[in-house]
Amino acid sequence: MGFASLADGVILAWGWRRRMIALAAGASGALALPPLDLWPLIVVPMTVAVWLIDGAVGKGAASRFRAAAAAGWWWGFGFFLAGLWWLGAAFLVEADKFAWAMPLGVVALPALLAVFPALAFGCARLLWPSGTGRILMLAIMLSLSEWLRGHVLTGFPWNVYGMMLAGQPQVAQIASVIGLYGLTLVSVAIAAAPATLGTGERLWARWRAPVMAVVALAGLVGFGLWRVPAGPAPLVAGVKLRLMQPNLPQDAKFSARNGEAILNHYLTLSDRATSPATPGVQAVTHLIWPESAFPFLLGR
Repeated sequence: MGFASLADGVILAWGWRRRMIALAAGASGALALPPLDLWPLIVVPMTVAVWLIDGAVGKGAASRFRAAAAAGWWWGFGFFLAGLWWLGAAFLVEADKFAWAMPLGVVALPALLAVFPALAFGCARLLWPSGTGRILMLAIMLSLSEWLRGHVLTGFPWNVYGMMLAGQPQVAQIASVIGLYGLTLVSVAIAAAPATLGTGERLWARWRAPVMAVVALAGLVGFGLWRVPAGPAPLVAGVKLRLMQPNLPQDAKFSARNGEAILNHYLTLSDRATSPATPGVQAVTHLIWPESAFPFLLGR
């Protein structure tokens, strides 16, 4: 099955088949995020996104907006459901009290966050050009929607699309210049480029965007290698860090009666000798404890 057949299968899909394609495509994007970091899979959700918007038809602009937004919602719901399911574990710390609320974190939150890609798909459809311009339009709209998601109601900027490439140090270095949302725009544009292989009529029309994407990706790698040369990172004179990770069960850490015991455990771990050159905490310059190391006041 060639790209043209795949594109037609998505563009012409309707009803629940279209929704399930969008859901599965969005969910596949979560595989490009940590801990798996299968970053080449970013091509799947972004390429399918272009074809879904291509297939958002209607008699008027409002109808096309609704069709694209609906596809974007299912696409986003799949992405956030697959990428944020682990939030449900927090409700099991005190399951007798909070297990009932697990669906709010596992299902309701992804459903709410999916509104942002839905808006991106809908707005992109209103301005949808032909050919290679579709790729840039999708990248712009998804980047704007991610900026909104990171700021509306204090923001929830977890699993930003640009993070799909952030696991590749050389590629991600461009974020030092254009920021995370700029990296998102570049990532989406590169990943969505193969969509033209399935819809272009002429040879160059099909291959122009993928060729540009390969050149852009090579440029990102080149910039990254220039900014962070290969080899071990240089040491900073006069700085010796120690990271303490206690790996305590959440239910034990958040119990007030364990406060003193937990603090003593942290102090013991922090001062433990790890080598002849590092006999204890006095041999280091900076001691770093994890976030929420102790959820209580030290004076109590």
